[in-house]
Amino acid sequence: MAGLLLGALAGGSAAAAPYTYPIVLKGPEALVGQAIKNVEAFARQADGSFRRVTLQIDEVNKRDDYVLAGGIPYTANTDDGVFDGNDEVVLLGEELGTDFADKDVPGWIAADAAKAWKAQLLRGTKSLGFVLFVAARRPVPAQPNAQVSFDEKAGVVKTAAYTYVFHPKNPVLLGAVTLADGSPLIESSKFLMPLKTPFFMPDMTFLDTDFRSQIECWQTGPIRSIVAVGVKYTSFLSLVNLHLFSELVFYREKFEIPTKIEFIFDPTRLLNPGSGLFYSLVFPPGRAWEIDSNLAPLPARPADEAIESGPRASATDVFQARGHQKNEGSFLVQVRVDERARADVPPPFLIRKGDFSDPKRTEHWPWIAKAPGDLGVFLDISQVRKGIYDFGLDLLLSPKADETFAEYGFISTSWRQLPPSP
Repeated sequence: MAGLLLGALAGGSAAAAPYTYPIVLKGPEALVGQAIKNVEAFARQADGSFRRVTLQIDEVNKRDDYVLAGGIPYTANTDDGVFDGNDEVVLLGEELGTDFADKDVPGWIAADAAKAWKAQLLRGTKSLGFVLFVAARRPVPAQPNAQVSFDEKAGVVKTAAYTYVFHPKNPVLLGAVTLADGSPLIESSKFLMPLKTPFFMPDMTFLDTDFRSQIECWQTGPIRSIVAVGVKYTSFLSLVNLHLFSELVFYREKFEIPTKIEFIFDPTRLLNPGSGLFYSLVFPPGRAWEIDSNLAPLPARPADEAIESGPRASATDVFQARGHQKNEGSFLVQVRVDERARADVPPPFLIRKGDFSDPKRTEHWPWIAKAPGDLGVFLDISQVRKGIYDFGLDLLLSPKADETFAEYGFISTSWRQLPPSP
């Protein structure tokens, strides 16, 4: 069964250098049908003992929304507490254990297990470690000591690595980010949607001033906190039948800013190339970051030429831009492209600071001048079909200026159910 790595992973033995980022597994089949409150996990240590590891399971309902109970509980009780293929299992990479045989499982674990599984996590052919998952005969004790705190009144998320302050007027926008040592990383952001329409309709560019948003519900667990932001449109934006919503996910060294968009209509029939989602980041004054990226630069030519004749996003596994500054740490921005859309959309384009005022580009992409910044990303969505898509930005932070984030990517898992204890 495949699992998606949303951070880097932990090493599989005591001798290996541990990875320091969380692992997220989407709906592993082995756990389907188990009561979520009864599932716990253990890892075998170098001395042969087993230790309970930090585990968080978040339910996701049939609409692909996290089931959140805090705040305005729009999604509370929209699932049944039984694990299914939508739900997510979250582990800490550094807590993965060493290999073990069935006979190594201690009696105090086996005696309370209705079912048990040995899971191996791999990156390609490299083993990263092992976890013993157990479906206990009764609800297991809760795990306190959350790594991410959320102050809903102040709109502040805090971890040991960074502080995130939600945008005070429009929290769906990327907020201000400060590293743990007090160094400001991101001052502000902009978001807009340029829509190029057929000849009988005017082209439209929706700015962040065309909608309002508010923090609605949230949930904090031992590894991550999830904050849902609701979006309300002006009457003009609602005419195009777009639904936009966001569920921000915060980890110890990483956070995800998704943009979920629902098309009631078929974009391939009503949108022309050059229609899409545009994000721009503004860095604090005097803190310009050197940017390395595998994203193609925004082309200085018409949108239809660049979009219709260019490559598709499916040709590249991970789209990313890395920022680094001497003695100030580094960060990685991953541009998330919905899996169902990857074969239909072009790769995301990178806009550097000078491009925002470059006449060769503003001639063909005039809307970039409306949201200037230090770094921008544009994703064309004119070729997708009717449905719900998940795009967005993920940011991974490090206090090390030379961090390469080489392990950021995908993993797979191999599961085997253990025989019942005698």
